[in-house]
Amino acid sequence: MTSSRRVPLPVSRRGRDAIGAGLLALAILVIAVADGMPNARSWVDLGLAVVACAALAWRRTWPVPVLLVTGAIFVVVTIASGEISTALIPAVVALYTAVSRAAHVSVALAIGALAVVVAGGTLVADGSRGPTDSVVVSAEIWMALITAVGIAVSLYRRSVAQERERTRQAEETRDALARSRVAEERLRIARELHDAVGHHVAVMNVQAGVAEALLESDPRRAADALALVQDSGARVLEELPVMLRVLRQDEDDVRPTQGLGDLAALVEETRAAGLTVEVTASDLPTDLPAAADHGAYRIVQEALSNARKHGNGSATVTVGAPAATLEIEVRNRIGHSADAPASGFGLLGMSERAGAAGGTIAAAREGDEFVVRASLPLREGGVR
Repeated sequence: MTSSRRVPLPVSRRGRDAIGAGLLALAILVIAVADGMPNARSWVDLGLAVVACAALAWRRTWPVPVLLVTGAIFVVVTIASGEISTALIPAVVALYTAVSRAAHVSVALAIGALAVVVAGGTLVADGSRGPTDSVVVSAEIWMALITAVGIAVSLYRRSVAQERERTRQAEETRDALARSRVAEERLRIARELHDAVGHHVAVMNVQAGVAEALLESDPRRAADALALVQDSGARVLEELPVMLRVLRQDEDDVRPTQGLGDLAALVEETRAAGLTVEVTASDLPTDLPAAADHGAYRIVQEALSNARKHGNGSATVTVGAPAATLEIEVRNRIGHSADAPASGFGLLGMSERAGAAGGTIAAAREGDEFVVRASLPLREGGVR
């Protein structure tokens, strides 16, 4: 069994133009021979027409010089033969190329007007035709039509190029905004962690003073105070790596953080906005790390916001800590607005929240639902 092999096309435009020019020259020769055996002068005309076709191999590199060459050959052959010859075909192709690649519409109109004048003048040069002769008028109309088509193609190309440039700039702007949003989110996380770490350090300082004061008079209470110092120190050691992972640049406007203790208020606010929310929370530790607590709150908040924007009006929230991790899952059915363009900032914010707490997050479509799952590491503690 034999297999056919494709002949590879030339990669460059010059190669494709050369093949097109060769095929056009071959077609002109075939047509001339089919109409009858050409005489000597006809062979000269055909030779010049073939030369004009060969010039088309450079039509996109030097469109105006190629137009001048093919136009000159058309003028010479037409005046010599007294009729429109096949040399008009390469001249028309060169005219279209020059017009469609002109830098400005005014230049294209000037080239087209010149082509109309040259074509009409060439046909009336021998005196056998007048300016109103049907052949002359037809040639001028064809030149005008070719010019119009070339201008239309040129305008379309510019429109496509401008649309691509606008798309590229929009993508660059969106990327810049996303990077800016991530930087702002990191700064806000650092500010909020400032409160948590500062609180633990203050507790350590107070309890250390209590232990020092009671060390001799009440050793048992001093030991309890030192235990609190140790516990707060452990908390600080958990929070410090998180704070070092974010780029904290500004200490102004430090605000208290929100956590899963505020989840009920968040759900009520979301329900008031029109989204039906069902919440299941179980096995939650009594002493959540600040990063995990606040990160979980923000992840649920953003997931519910996305569900309200792109869902069908309902969502379920499941929060639990069956092992040493805080597991969060938010599900919502996808609504009709799911295909609407989104900024992508919400997913970035949730990813930053999970990363700041040392956890992971995944958001994806599952059938007719959109599911957000997050896992945030926890320290050992009691259960409430």
